[in-house]
Formats: sequence, structure tokens, C-alpha cells
Amino acid sequence: MWNNRPIIIRIKRHENVHPFIQTLHAQHVPLKRVVFREQEVSFETTMHYLPKIRRVRRRFRLKMTVFYADELQVVRTQLWTLLGMALMMIIPLLCAQVIWRVDIEAATPEIEERLGKTFQDIFHITTPLSKKNIPSNTMIRQKLLEQHRELSWVHIDKHGGRIILRPQESPKQTEQSSDKLASHLLATKSGVITHFNIQNGERKISVNDTAYEGDVLVSGVIDSGTEQVFVGAKGEVFADYWLECSFKIPTKITLETLQQKQWRVLIKGIHQEQVEYVQKKDLPNWLDPYVSIVEEQQTKTMQVELDESKIESLLIPLLHEKVLRSLPAKTIIKKENLLQAKWGNGTVEGKVLFLINENIANPIQGLQGE
Repeated sequence: MWNNRPIIIRIKRHENVHPFIQTLHAQHVPLKRVVFREQEVSFETTMHYLPKIRRVRRRFRLKMTVFYADELQVVRTQLWTLLGMALMMIIPLLCAQVIWRVDIEAATPEIEERLGKTFQDIFHITTPLSKKNIPSNTMIRQKLLEQHRELSWVHIDKHGGRIILRPQESPKQTEQSSDKLASHLLATKSGVITHFNIQNGERKISVNDTAYEGDVLVSGVIDSGTEQVFVGAKGEVFADYWLECSFKIPTKITLETLQQKQWRVLIKGIHQEQVEYVQKKDLPNWLDPYVSIVEEQQTKTMQVELDESKIESLLIPLLHEKVLRSLPAKTIIKKENLLQAKWGNGTVEGKVLFLINENIANPIQGLQGE
């Protein structure tokens, strides 16, 4: 087999050395750096000619030692080395085109379990799977938010052969409850009806119908023969509508992110600082005055500069969260389209189109005509 790896051959001085070298020249064996010393003769050649050299050596009964000339080289210019390096580069590239794991990192194990089950039920993904068969980030986020209305956003990171889902819970909002049933539920906005959550009343519109502002969605008055019976209207009616928002924010922003929770042991007399903790372990009465074991929620502050490469990963989530905080409880944002963005003078400004799913039902207490 062809092998050009360089070798050094050393032969003890003998009267047959000169005929040996002449025979090698006659057989067209290339010899380089031939050195005659007092005790030995050395020269360089390649592994390709070693079998022929050994046959000649046996004829002249010489003692020969073989060394590799490239022992100290990191990369050797031989066939197997080049093939090995090619495989080292090709295998990671091929593996990077495959999704091996789908991980969910949430605040609680319960959310991780629910989100994982929903993800599997909707997309039926079995790893390993080619990246070409993975749905887009927008599709994954939209489907998960539709099923989990307690979430405001799902961060999706793809690193190598992993997909990491990081759900973010919606801010807690208190709802004012009233035991008094309304006469009707009217539409506060125009939109396409997606689903109902009705406890009392009669629907006056169907799913996928378009409702306009002021329309009666649910009636609390039901016709019974020639009479009208008041049963009251109570519930929620969700609809999709598009909301266009303009924004103008600095390109350099300060972000504060929550880090992983960790337990910390505080010894009184050594740790003097005040620690804000999430929860505290109950310790025996004799130990509690001296030691505290608390769970901390660390935060990390960092400076980030917005540019075009951070539109999907940072700018859109910031605008998503800002708009969501201004909307009523149980509202979700299904989709967002960046219409335009312009950088200049240390700011970025533009417009975003959001697809909102919101409860548009407004209870009306007084009797209203339909």
C-alpha cells in the first residue's frame, strides 16, 4: 500500500555497508541525508521502500534499526492521517444536522412535565430526528401558548443537537369577580372567535365567526314561548385580532435575568449581610439561633446592545412582554411580525404586528336590546 511516511534507518558500520547502499541506488530506492559516522551509517527514506530495503539487508547480513522521522509532528502527511482528519470534521457536521434531545427548563417540575406532554402530543417528535423535520420556532411557540394560557412566552434555543424550551409564566393579575349575573356579554373589540368559556347564557355567535365591537356575544335573556326568561350571562369569549404597535427603544439596554435557585448556609456572626430568600429550612430550636439554611434566587445584570442579529432572540421577546403586560389577564400573543426596524442615533424604532388572542366579552348589567 502507498505510504509516504518518512523513516530514518541506522546501520552499524560494516564492510558490506557500501555495497548495500549501491544496491539500493541500483533498485531506485531514494536515500536522503546519508551520514557516515564512526559507529553507524544513517539515511532517510519512506515506509514505501522498507520491504525492499529489508530484503537487501538480509542479503548483506547487516543490523538495521528503523525510526519514524515525524514522531514529533502533530499532523503527518500520510493517507490514514488525512482520512482520520476528514472523518473528525465530517462526523460532527453530520451529527449537528440531527436533533438528539429536547429539553425543557421551567421554574417548576410540574410546568416541565405539562409542557413536555403537550409538545409530544402536538408534534410527535421522536429523537434522533433531522433538523429539516423540526417545525419552526414560531410554530412551536404558537401551539404551546395556545394550550398553556398561563405562559406569556416560550424561549426556544437550538444548540447543536439540542432544542431547549424555556417557558415564561404570565405575570399574575388579579381579576375582579362579581356574583351578579350580567344581562349580556358584548364584544369590546372586533375579532375572529376562537373559543368560549361560558357558565351562563346563550351564545349568539359561533366559533370562527367575526364579531364586531358592540355585538352581543352571549345573551342572558332566553326566549321561552312568548316570554323572556332572564338566566344571566357569565363567562369568557376569546377572539383573535391583529394589533399594530410602534416602538422606539435605546440600542444599549440593561437586562436583569433570574438565575438558578440555590441553597445557602448562613452562620450568624460570620454572615452579617441581609439575604433575601425564597424559602427557609426549618431547623431544630437549639440550632436555629445560630444557623440558617435559605434558598436564594440570584439575578444577573448585563448590558446588551441591540442589532439586527438580536431581533428574533431579544428585541421581539422584549416587545412581546411589554405589550402583554398592557393587556387583560389570560391574553396570549400567538404571533408577531416585524414590519420595520430602523437603527440610528443610539435608538431603534419601528412597528410590530401582533396576533392577539383575548377575552373580548364585556358584561352589561342593564337590559339591552339585541
